[in-house]
Amino acid sequence: MQTKKIYLEYLEEFKSFGIPKKEIEELKKQGIVADIRFHKELYENKSSGRPTVGFLLGQDKGDNGEEYYTIGMTYAQAALSTGAEIKFLDYENTYQQMKGCDGVILPGGAFDNPENFFIDGKDMGGKEGKRFFAYKAAIDEAHHNQKPMLGICAGAQMLAALLGIWKMYRSIEEEVSKMTVHKPKAETDVRIHGLKLLKGTPIYEIMGLDANEDKIMINSRHNQAMVHPALQDYVEGTPLVKMDIYAVSDADGIPEIWGNEAAGILCVQGHPEDLAAKGDTKMQKLYNYIAIKALAYKKAHSQNKISVNKIGKER
Repeated sequence: MQTKKIYLEYLEEFKSFGIPKKEIEELKKQGIVADIRFHKELYENKSSGRPTVGFLLGQDKGDNGEEYYTIGMTYAQAALSTGAEIKFLDYENTYQQMKGCDGVILPGGAFDNPENFFIDGKDMGGKEGKRFFAYKAAIDEAHHNQKPMLGICAGAQMLAALLGIWKMYRSIEEEVSKMTVHKPKAETDVRIHGLKLLKGTPIYEIMGLDANEDKIMINSRHNQAMVHPALQDYVEGTPLVKMDIYAVSDADGIPEIWGNEAAGILCVQGHPEDLAAKGDTKMQKLYNYIAIKALAYKKAHSQNKISVNKIGKER
């Protein structure tokens, strides 16, 4: 597999880092997989032993109609602050790019999900596109190789639906008694509603919370969500990964943070990167979690390679 290293540039039009999609597509036509990175000067931690964490890029369209792969500034800051080497995933080569990663961050975004993800049983004619299948490819590769995963907003929903066989509300406004605002009219990075923490769950250690805390505030901008646990109990099938709920919306009980500690999976329905960018160290720890787990994965597999090579030489 031939690869070519390319670097994201700052795009003033979107206030994001990014790269034209056509550049990736042209490489693909030549049989080349893009190895997409941040420029080295953006890293404070340049140690050689750090893990490599994949990050699935978003997308934007310029005023001239040109499409770009992008990562927003708060996502970029949170990812860089983990200390991990960030390797970006596009929608053309996701599975191959994941092979060089020790873990992955699946961010939020808007795209069509399969109709069978939803609890309402309706067929609204949704059709999954490249972006959905890129998320699926990243999750499939990570799950197959037991790599840790951090899902944010839509990324969290994908992990719950694909691995945990959780169902989703298509529209919180239409399907849930309105008790809290999950998606404000204007996009915001401020704390918008409370989360009830479930005692004894890993979230306390992950965020460095006091054992007596039972509530935190988070920002929120989603209209779809995973269904209440009581409804999930009626879903048939065996999950690939059992998901445990760590926190729910304090007003209406909708799952907000969940995961599987043994599998290194953490899912957050809100956007902690926006709050971390304002100096909230506890929210940054949600991102640091993936780097900690990815480093453990890297060390374990490096040791396995050493053991295999040693056995091979002895033979």
